[in-house]
Amino acid sequence: MAERKWHSLFFDEWVAREGLDLLRGWKVDDVYTVPLKYWARTGGNAVQIQLDGTGELNAAYVCEIPPGKELTPQRHLYEELTYVLSGRGSTSVWYEGQEKKSFEWSAGSLFAIPLNAWHQHFNGSGREPTRFLAMTTAPVMMNLIRDEDFIFNNDRTFPSRYSGADSYFSGEIDLDTFNGWDVPVSVGFSNFFPDIEAMKFNDTNRGWRARSAQYELANGVVSAHTLQMPGGAFTKLHRHGPGAHVLWLKGEGYTMMWPDGGEWVKEFWGPGTMLVPPAGWWHQHCIVSSEPAEHLALKLGSRTHSVTRANMNSLKSTRNGGNQMDFEDTPPEVLDKLNRIFEAECAKRGTPAHLEAIAGG
Repeated sequence: MAERKWHSLFFDEWVAREGLDLLRGWKVDDVYTVPLKYWARTGGNAVQIQLDGTGELNAAYVCEIPPGKELTPQRHLYEELTYVLSGRGSTSVWYEGQEKKSFEWSAGSLFAIPLNAWHQHFNGSGREPTRFLAMTTAPVMMNLIRDEDFIFNNDRTFPSRYSGADSYFSGEIDLDTFNGWDVPVSVGFSNFFPDIEAMKFNDTNRGWRARSAQYELANGVVSAHTLQMPGGAFTKLHRHGPGAHVLWLKGEGYTMMWPDGGEWVKEFWGPGTMLVPPAGWWHQHCIVSSEPAEHLALKLGSRTHSVTRANMNSLKSTRNGGNQMDFEDTPPEVLDKLNRIFEAECAKRGTPAHLEAIAGG
């Protein structure tokens, strides 16, 4: 009789069988330079990442395509949201019996693979590798089903996710307004965003001069947003459900996070750092560089297709039953402690701390 396993996680076991490292902890310091290993399944080089804040529901991986090469075609019964870190290339997508549809991407592109669709990524350069970051729902699907063949060799198609339309990856963006929080939020719907910086950024209620853009993709249960903040400012405290992979693209700072009544965790970040705040933990992003900061969050759940109620009120004021705390509503001893830490970190770098803006809400 085989030795019994206790508390086994199928996803972890699968990563080990794939011959890849599985990174854990609070953050990855730099996704642009994190070491990779050959991944036979894809023909590329990769590392799997499951940070502590995911709640075992989702994960991410970084993959690199060698110069002039392509990855092996894949399909899988979990969702995948991809952000291109460097390089340029193209992707072909299809269901069995359908014509392949292809689109070209470059650094800064964001797209989602429709559920269980065949797809193949190509490096468009013969000289430089291309590297991308993908967030997936692989852990929850694998840990529930526990059948690798069912995940990767299933013929099921999802016409509501992907019909093979010529315009599916055209990059056309449909804007709509979400009114579920304290201020209207503009949301962009598309299956391919060629450059996230080309999206229209709108003022948001997250902090002083904060601007944001929202992305919904592939009629699925994954989404993304970007947040821009000036140097010497920090966001309001807020909390939400698990699985928001926060990738910092610009600036320097730290994120302070803690559970109710628990110890504070302070994690520094810079361009390329990715962290995942745990579900229900209060957290605040603090920009201590003189230049502005920007992050991209790859998330489980969306404005249209929620998977947990924990994300529904993440940017609604606590005054209205939400999970974002206005500065004037933050307990004085907490705000004072946050301000003192922030001023000290800004002073180390010669960055003016705009606490007058924080005091004004």
